[in-house]
Amino acid sequence: IYCFLGVAIIADVFMSAIEKVTSVKKQVMSKDLQKKVTVKVWNDTVANLTLMALGSSAPEILLSIIELVGADFYSGSLGASTIVGSAAFN
Repeated sequence: IYCFLGVAIIADVFMSAIEKVTSVKKQVMSKDLQKKVTVKVWNDTVANLTLMALGSSAPEILLSIIELVGADFYSGSLGASTIVGSAAFN
């Protein structure tokens, strides 16, 4: 049960980090207006399609890594099929 609790905590921290990264803004000089304008660093669509997809698959990836490390780097019963199956439902 502690393994699942650890994965839940790590996934939550990962999603919070993604939200922090995608909310970054910077000021640039506008060529037309000749003044500084605040713009987003990330395009919302790109952030949603890539980072959020990775974030939603993070628990399966972490479980596979934990299983791999626990089995002396031999593939176990979860293996890559967990990640592929998760991607099919995501």
